[in-house]
Amino acid sequence: PPETILSAASMTSILNTVSSILASRVSSVDRVGALSLQNPVSVEFTCRRSAWSTLDSNSSGKRFVVRAAETDTDKAKSQVPDKAPAAGGSSINQLLGIKGAAQETNKWKIRLQLTKPVTWPPLVWGVVCGAAASGNFHWTPEDVAKSILCMMMSGPCLTGYTQTINDWYDREIDAINEPYRPIPSGAISEQEVITQVWVLLLGGLGIAGVLDVWAGHTTPTLFYLALGGSLLSYIYSAPPLKLKQNGWVGNFALGASYISLPWWAGQALFGTLTPDVVVLTLLYSIAGLGIAIVNDFKSVEGDRAMGLQSLPVAFGTEAAKWICVSAIDVTQLSVAGYLLASGKPYYALALLALIIPQIVFQFKYFLKDPVKYDVKYQCTAIFGARYIRDGFGIKSLNELCCDGSLRHCGPQIWAEMSSDDERDEKELDLASPEVVTKYKSAAEIVNKALQVVLAECKPKAKIVDICEKGDAFIKEQTGSMYKNAKKKIDRGVAFPTCVSVNNTVGHFSPLASDETLLEEGDMLKIDMGCHIDGFIALVAHTHVLHDGPVTGRKADVLAAANTAAEVALRLVRPGKKNHAVTEAIQKVAEAYDCKIVEGVISHQMKQNVIDGSKCFLSVSTPETRVDDAEFLENEVYAIDIVASTGDGKPKLLDEKQTTVYKKDADVNYQLKMKASRFIFSEIKENFPHMPFTARSLEEKRARLGLVECVNHGHLLPYPVLYEKPGDFVAQIKFTVLLMPNGSDRITSHSLQELQPTKTVDDPEIKGWLALAIKKKKGGGKKKKAKKAGEKGETSTEAEPMETSSNAQE
Repeated sequence: PPETILSAASMTSILNTVSSILASRVSSVDRVGALSLQNPVSVEFTCRRSAWSTLDSNSSGKRFVVRAAETDTDKAKSQVPDKAPAAGGSSINQLLGIKGAAQETNKWKIRLQLTKPVTWPPLVWGVVCGAAASGNFHWTPEDVAKSILCMMMSGPCLTGYTQTINDWYDREIDAINEPYRPIPSGAISEQEVITQVWVLLLGGLGIAGVLDVWAGHTTPTLFYLALGGSLLSYIYSAPPLKLKQNGWVGNFALGASYISLPWWAGQALFGTLTPDVVVLTLLYSIAGLGIAIVNDFKSVEGDRAMGLQSLPVAFGTEAAKWICVSAIDVTQLSVAGYLLASGKPYYALALLALIIPQIVFQFKYFLKDPVKYDVKYQCTAIFGARYIRDGFGIKSLNELCCDGSLRHCGPQIWAEMSSDDERDEKELDLASPEVVTKYKSAAEIVNKALQVVLAECKPKAKIVDICEKGDAFIKEQTGSMYKNAKKKIDRGVAFPTCVSVNNTVGHFSPLASDETLLEEGDMLKIDMGCHIDGFIALVAHTHVLHDGPVTGRKADVLAAANTAAEVALRLVRPGKKNHAVTEAIQKVAEAYDCKIVEGVISHQMKQNVIDGSKCFLSVSTPETRVDDAEFLENEVYAIDIVASTGDGKPKLLDEKQTTVYKKDADVNYQLKMKASRFIFSEIKENFPHMPFTARSLEEKRARLGLVECVNHGHLLPYPVLYEKPGDFVAQIKFTVLLMPNGSDRITSHSLQELQPTKTVDDPEIKGWLALAIKKKKGGGKKKKAKKAGEKGETSTEAEPMETSSNAQE
């Protein structure tokens, strides 16, 4: 949309190229449009205030007076023809709006000429790049229609507005350099020009508003972009700011608008415009500054006489030509370096290959004579700059492929992705001290967050407020870590804070509008998670909102969950099988006359994977089963135990209570509703790997969009399930690292004092609890040799439980 504020730099580059092809008879292609006031003037003149007039075209029969600010002289005036030649111009040039145009009397053709259609294609292409990079454009009639409307806004409307208003403020100098142009020739009246400016501006802003509504934006992003771009167009051409008067400011404004604004429009229309995209596009817009400087060399004399501080005027031709090529080359080489550092060597090499011819042309032509060879050099520079932009588009698409959002990428990209995954699986495990540090740092934060949440759990406290404070604490703590890392480190909430009460099994993280309060005696299950660089630490803890010891059936179910968790901790060890853990957990629950809740699964975790394929059930049923697996050294598990005083078969009572979801990377379905596409685009951007709560999305649009996303498998819900009223549910979850020296439980919280009605007398359960968590120092090899027939059974030493011993008694 504001791409409409055409970067004169790029517009001119393409204009020059097209003009040189279509009008080969023209020996020298001057700049037009936004840069036309900087055209070289072949006469000397002294600035003074005066007024002069030219005759209107034959069709008008009227005299059109243009008042110059302080540009013309008697000597210049004497060389101005009364009207353009009636013949000899090109009709194609006239329609494209470039120099060498035929004299035209048809008002609609004249209006079209003012908008310079030759400058539209770069901006249209920018919209395409932004739409592709959003990862949410689909070849559906609706998306195609939206993109076409966005292109119309960017090209004919706002670009036309930009070119018309620029010609209007350049009318005095055009009267000297190109007196046959529509405005100085009198082919179109002042009122008609002003009307065209307003129609194009309001039309572009109106289309931007329509697109915002169509895309379901709560904030009119496209309208703001169009409005900002239009304002920039105005201050570029119009006094008192007239940015074009300063070579640095004016040229960068044009370069940035040419490269950045079209991209922003396309990405905002189909996805989310993020700060990193804005910063990156503005940075490599420096190349646009260099392309704009190319056009200044032919205008040195005129610019100097007009008092315009273009860079060749300010620094001299010799210095300016090196500034020009440096701005272009350094930017492109920096982008190549960025792509290489991002793990995309092939894209970096491709960009370097495109830069080489450009550098050759610099030394062969441009640096020898920047005035003579500007057009030839512009061809190489503009294509290099465009490939910078497209390189980022390819990179964005590749990233979307890697997170599973797109499935129609070329085999080369998928081959690269597969090799990356294999490398990560080999290197990014507990064998790396850095990985261990990140797991433990995440665990430290989530353990502290659990304490913060527990401190907020008081009678009459609103649950949603507690959940928000838990998430906010994790975001604040992780936000201060790895700030100065060379590579961007993603970090934050790995599982949103949930507070589930009494017979609620879990995943209760209500929306902001929910008014549910805690009450004295409630049995709370607090579930949360944190990650650093995708390495996840999860914890869940059960707390009774009551002073003094926990008694009765609440104590029974909490002791059952805790004891089962301790047994699982000792059995999830290298060499053991997953089904053995399931059987032990069920046996512990039976000892306390409780049930393990069906459907609860403990998963292996990897970087950015919260629910790996290797897992085990807390209770086996005919309806649920998992593959047999063996635990291995250097693996990480989230062990999740949920016990109930009821029958352990929870039910879904209200789908509307479900607010926690996770994106499924394996689904490729084209969403139909615009609200769904908008929400899913936001989810892909902000929550590509981790579960999230709908509370973090805009609530009204989330209600509409999430339903379709869930129905078609894009999102996996974490439903809020319930046991029967009067039943109590307890949950204990922790993260364990299977280190070479034994199991390392990194998340936990001490329990309240428990006084259960049941005790554990089973010798097998006591035997499990007596198993050591750590290997005995210095005695492992000897013990293993003695018991060679017991695979995986190393020497053990009894360790006390980390929680109250009442749970075992």
